[in-house]
Amino acid sequence: MRLLAARVAGAFGELVLTCGVLLTFFAVYGLYGADGEIEQQQARLATVWTAPVRAAAEPAPEPEPVSRMRIPRLKKSWVVVEGVSQKALKRGPGHYPETAHPGQEGNFAVAAHRIPAFFWDLDLLREGDPIVVETRSASYVYRVTQRLIVTPEAVEVLDARPGERLLTLTTCHPKMANYQRLVIHAALDESAGKDV
Repeated sequence: MRLLAARVAGAFGELVLTCGVLLTFFAVYGLYGADGEIEQQQARLATVWTAPVRAAAEPAPEPEPVSRMRIPRLKKSWVVVEGVSQKALKRGPGHYPETAHPGQEGNFAVAAHRIPAFFWDLDLLREGDPIVVETRSASYVYRVTQRLIVTPEAVEVLDARPGERLLTLTTCHPKMANYQRLVIHAALDESAGKDV
């Protein structure tokens, strides 16, 4: 009887260990395995971004690139897409459609997944760090002013007072969880036109 109990316990232990290894594999794949696909999506978006401006009658590619963003401290850059649907956020950081566009009065707000390809290290940003945003006609440098941790319902982080020209970045917090949001606020510091 003891031998049977020992065998059952051993088999159960092996099953638990195997399940643990599989869950770890899926978690690691979720964080890092999609990087190749994301790089391909971003490369396609970069091609669309650098292509000549389409005629109004031509259909827009899905999703539509809005701008390019570069964060020097993180050594990262992306093409920002329009929208914050799951489909859009699989391709890159997404612009909240109801918010301002880069350089405009208001709040240019952008969300991205907290994965290594996107906003994984967003918590490393410090006050004064630059975030560079380019449109087809201009370049804008925003400077980080504030870092917050809020609940997902705290939509007021997307607001702006009259006259403000802000950039807000949002992502899940803590890493590998989604019950809070990490919010980075930045204010427009400088802008310059680009030769077209």
